[in-house]
Amino acid sequence: MRPKSIIMFERLFLASLALGALSVVLNYQALTDLAANDPSMRQVGLGSGFLIGILAVSYAIYLLLWYLIARRASSAAKWILVVFTVIGVLSDLPGLAGGWNSTLALSLVVYALEILAVVYLFRPDAKAWFDGQEQADPAAFD
Repeated sequence: MRPKSIIMFERLFLASLALGALSVVLNYQALTDLAANDPSMRQVGLGSGFLIGILAVSYAIYLLLWYLIARRASSAAKWILVVFTVIGVLSDLPGLAGGWNSTLALSLVVYALEILAVVYLFRPDAKAWFDGQEQADPAAFD
């Protein structure tokens, strides 16, 4: 049986992915315009199809990490997610200097959910689960 911390991780992490996908949908035109106006992408002929491919691969990686962490208790996947989260947060810090808008606000909510999800991976019951120790369900003894 999965501990409560892993269940909370799963809920928060999947919510962050869903909100991130919503952000992509809402800002798709701005993203494609940005890619179209990038001289290096124009020079090699990469367009919106490439952007969609990158997004699909990114979400596939995150879903694989979710599965390995929440269903297979992979400690390696946990640490990969921690590294990805830190890199993502650090790469978005310069964006805080710009003007506030709905895209930035949604991005902050997504990162807050992801950070909170990662924090749940370091709670004692989650640590025991990653170490392969079985957790007894306290409700089973009632």
